[in-house]
Amino acid sequence: MTNSYGYNGVDDEAIDAGISAARDAIDIYTQREQEKQQRQEEEVQAEEQAVSEQIDPRNAETWGAKALIKEGQSILSGGLQDTASSLATFPERTIDALSGEMQREKQEKGFYKPEFTPFDSYDNPIETKTWWGKQLRALVHFGTLAVGAVGAAKAVAATGLVTVPAGLVGLTSSSLARGAAVGAVSDLISKESDEQNALGALSERYGWADTPLATKDTDHPVMMKIKNIVEGMGIGLLFDGIAYTLKKGSKGAVDQIKARNKSIDKQTIEAGIAQLREGEVQFRADKNRPVADPHQGAHISEVDPQQAREQLSRTRNEWGSEEGSAGSVTTPVERERIALKSGSDDATIERIARSLMSSEKFAKEMAAVKGNRQALVAKFREAIEGHQAITNGRDASNMSAGEYLKNLFETNDVIDGQEVWTSKNVVIGDLVVGTLLKQLQDTGIAGREIADIVDISTVDGPTKQIVDTMLTALYETKKARLIKSDSFRELGAGKKRKDAIEQVLKEEVKNSKEAIQTVLKIADDDEDLLMAMYEAFSMMKDVNSLDDFDRWARNVLLGGKLEQGGVDRTGTLIRELEGVMTNSILSGPKTPARAIMGTATATFLRPVATALGAFARAPFTGDVATLRASLASVNAMVESIPESFTLFRSKLNSYWKGDISSIKTRYSEYTKGDENWEILRRWAEDSGRATPGEQAAFRVANMARSMNNNNFLTYSTKIMAATDDAFGFILGRAKMREKAMRRVLELQEGGYKTPKITKDIMRAYEDDFYAQVFDPAGNLTDEAASFARKEVTLTQELTGFAKGLNDVFTAAPLAKPFFLFARTGVNGLALTGKYTPGFNFLVKEFNEIAAASASNLDNVAKYGITSVEELANAKALQTGRLAMGSAVTFMAAQAWMRGDLNGNGPVDRQKRQAWLDGKWEPRTIKLGAVRVGYDQFEPFNLIMSTIADVGDASELMGEEWTERELQKISLVVAQAITSKSYLAGIQSFVDLFAGRPGQFDRIIAGLANNQVPLAGLRNELGKLFTPYMREIGSGIDQSVRNRNLIMENFAGYKKELPIKYDLLNGKPLKDWDFMTRAFNAISPISLSLDQGPGRQLLFDSGYDLRMSTYYAPDGTNLTDVPEVRSRFQQAIGVQNLERELDKLSKDPKIIASMEKMYEDIRFGKRGQYDARDYYHNIIIKRLFDKARKVAWSTISQENDIAQLVTEQEARKELQELKKAQTANILNIYK
Repeated sequence: MTNSYGYNGVDDEAIDAGISAARDAIDIYTQREQEKQQRQEEEVQAEEQAVSEQIDPRNAETWGAKALIKEGQSILSGGLQDTASSLATFPERTIDALSGEMQREKQEKGFYKPEFTPFDSYDNPIETKTWWGKQLRALVHFGTLAVGAVGAAKAVAATGLVTVPAGLVGLTSSSLARGAAVGAVSDLISKESDEQNALGALSERYGWADTPLATKDTDHPVMMKIKNIVEGMGIGLLFDGIAYTLKKGSKGAVDQIKARNKSIDKQTIEAGIAQLREGEVQFRADKNRPVADPHQGAHISEVDPQQAREQLSRTRNEWGSEEGSAGSVTTPVERERIALKSGSDDATIERIARSLMSSEKFAKEMAAVKGNRQALVAKFREAIEGHQAITNGRDASNMSAGEYLKNLFETNDVIDGQEVWTSKNVVIGDLVVGTLLKQLQDTGIAGREIADIVDISTVDGPTKQIVDTMLTALYETKKARLIKSDSFRELGAGKKRKDAIEQVLKEEVKNSKEAIQTVLKIADDDEDLLMAMYEAFSMMKDVNSLDDFDRWARNVLLGGKLEQGGVDRTGTLIRELEGVMTNSILSGPKTPARAIMGTATATFLRPVATALGAFARAPFTGDVATLRASLASVNAMVESIPESFTLFRSKLNSYWKGDISSIKTRYSEYTKGDENWEILRRWAEDSGRATPGEQAAFRVANMARSMNNNNFLTYSTKIMAATDDAFGFILGRAKMREKAMRRVLELQEGGYKTPKITKDIMRAYEDDFYAQVFDPAGNLTDEAASFARKEVTLTQELTGFAKGLNDVFTAAPLAKPFFLFARTGVNGLALTGKYTPGFNFLVKEFNEIAAASASNLDNVAKYGITSVEELANAKALQTGRLAMGSAVTFMAAQAWMRGDLNGNGPVDRQKRQAWLDGKWEPRTIKLGAVRVGYDQFEPFNLIMSTIADVGDASELMGEEWTERELQKISLVVAQAITSKSYLAGIQSFVDLFAGRPGQFDRIIAGLANNQVPLAGLRNELGKLFTPYMREIGSGIDQSVRNRNLIMENFAGYKKELPIKYDLLNGKPLKDWDFMTRAFNAISPISLSLDQGPGRQLLFDSGYDLRMSTYYAPDGTNLTDVPEVRSRFQQAIGVQNLERELDKLSKDPKIIASMEKMYEDIRFGKRGQYDARDYYHNIIIKRLFDKARKVAWSTISQENDIAQLVTEQEARKELQELKKAQTANILNIYK
């Protein structure tokens, strides 16, 4: 259109199009600017990273030679710096620790720093960034510190400020061969004050290294394993340092170091020459050694074959050597020739044979058995059995060693005049394969150790070494099997046979090589999966072919032996489903609260009992130190509570995020193992080797695993795991304080001048003991504290009969749900036994500690008792626990005699249920007007329930019966034991096969319900939002519904489960208000009002309530109609029988009748009379009979009940007719 000024207007669409185009242009510009900014930021980051790497090559994502050199420089310079700093600051640090200045400065500033710090680098800018670097640095530090230790001691003595032991100064004239003394002085002077040297750090890294480190046996199989690992990492120097330190620089150590390095040099040169001869132009680590990284071409040094044979034997027979290895007997050139070029091993076997025969020891062994096969079997049984496992595989156990050797020699010793097998060949075959498998494991560990800093799949890296080693082992295995086979003898003689063998082996190795490389290829693009493969390699103890990998995967998934001769393991499928069930059962809010309460009680009672016991023993032993140390422990525990809360939150957050993969609680132990799981997934889904059934099993297991990794479904177990960690920390802090107190007391007794013992002094010393109790990651390392943690968290491993029973249930997965918490239950009983006079002698630990003496601690070392001080603690703890247990026993007996303590009730199940239906509260104690459940008063709950149960049995059956039938009291005690929640499954297991009506359905319903997540939480929520107890039948469906009352309002059921009513007042059972229900849903301690006098009369009278509502007065059977029983109960209750019973409880005749009944019981006349014969029960029966008749007449006219009565009458008529017919038949027969 045209306006008055002659301007043609623009329509709205054109305006919108212009705006849209402008917006697009702005967006494009903005995007370009953002991309430009991102590129600039990336360039800056790359530049900063380059500068960072230039400053320190170790800042690179993967390390090269420069980074390793830098780490080496830090090792040397850092170790020397630590030594110089320790010597220079030792006097001032000692004075400040004793005066309390160190602790005050820590409190004020958050750290402590001596005033005299001649080194600007005291704050330690020299960093070692690897665990092995830290160990080497520590070796340098502690080694050089020993030289200056004595000088520092003299310097302190010269100040006159503190007293220094004369023995310390006297070391100036002693030899450094006194390694233990010098080591102790070095630890004392070290500014780190952690009493850990490199060997201790190594032991922490590899727990299996304790034995050889203690014995200083550098030829020990475990030391060979360490040697193989660090050589595989390319840092064999670390082993040299360890050997030198252990042997104190002796000639033997020097010779061993020289031999190791000579072997490595020889192998490198030999491999480099072979690579040059092959004309290889690409990079290879050996021929290009100067530019290769340390982990490339990292060879494992050889040892003499006879020495390797002895080491291999020790791993099979010697305790403490099981995890060890043997030195290598093959070279990298030999392994590569077989693995990659399908070459022959003839030269290798011949070389090993010559070396063996040159050994005087082996030659003598061979000479001693010559011509005597029986002696041969006895001498070389181990090698024969090893060779038999190689050739016979899974069937190795079907033949004895003698039979195998006879079979071997008679069929294959000489064929067409050619010698095939001799005893020498058997030994060599076992030696070669055995050492290769050990080497495979060690290289797998080495690869895992350096995977974060180097590319382990690079040229001639650990992956290449693993492939060569595995293929060589497979070659030797396949060759041994081929030569022993019947087809071998059919090949003829001479060159034809040799060529045939080589061709077959070449093809076999090629197939295996392709299969192994396929498996590695799957993992090549996934770093986590590659690490999982290395984990698998490090555990392979019986790998003969790729089929074994399939077998391993199947057995991991479905169960079976993971290695030859190993134990049958429960498969992942079953374990994951068990995990779902465990987490489901433990999901109730009460569970973590119970665990916290139980663990807290057990934790804080330890030092209190120790103090009590030490006080009682002091007049006889004169030991006051134990008393003061235990009181210091109590104080430390209280002070550490705020820190423990912080640790709890930190640990819980880590469990929640998945940073900590192992979740251990008193009830369960669960490890995620994501890497191995990914291997299983690839095998099941991608390899094409799993059957459809195995694939389906994996999917089910994977679904269960997802549930076990879900934070919400496992919240309870994670809370309990964090709780255990927190209480472990409290125990550790208590142990630190105890050690500090003992140290100060020792100094005072030794005449040292120390200030008055204050909190500041104790904390200063306490810090010095941190590393004796905790490792750098905060985990307990002190043996006594670790044992205490397992005791209070009920996580000690099972032994003896309990372990055997658990193994039986584990071997039968379908029975395991009945014994899920075996460890918790048995440990709980053992802990209670330690407090219970008389029962304490049934606990093996108690007896062994009681019998132990300071001169012999061998039998108690497993309890963390490795010193005289720990033995004194343990004996005081036992005494204190018995004193506490005796006091609880006395008070519980008094409470029972007052009628305030309830046990488990009648042994008869139906009668007990009738009591429960009458609002009787089991396992409670009366406190004022309220009954409090004592189930969570661990470890005293079992003492209390047993006293009540034995007392009730004595009262009901009479003293004479109790004395005469004392052995049968075990039934009462057994009832108290199996009432504990974690042992109740055993009773269910017995009930399953007992044939009791309805038990099977209820048990199966419970198992099915527990297999669905959050069973515990669903149950508690049902009680909270759908109140009252329910009257149910014996069907599975109703049992499941009763455990999921929360769903009654949502599931759309036609009828809700009928309510169970109180027969005495007509109110629903557990008719609690919402706040009471909420409290009981989350609190581990239940509260309820005490029973009135009428109810107590009913329980004490002996009146049998069992059949009150299961049969109507006219005989109608109500067993299978819970909805009718519910109405019947309500109709009886509305008549208010409780009011009538309250009146009867005050009736003199009733009281006299009750007293007469108990008098007859006391005099052993119970068997002469029935409870129904007494006046009070006659009156009670009349009361109930009248109420039942009135109630039945009220409801029997209702349509469904009238129909029920009609049907049952018709059924009775048919039964009578059948009886009459049967009687006539019998007459005819007669």
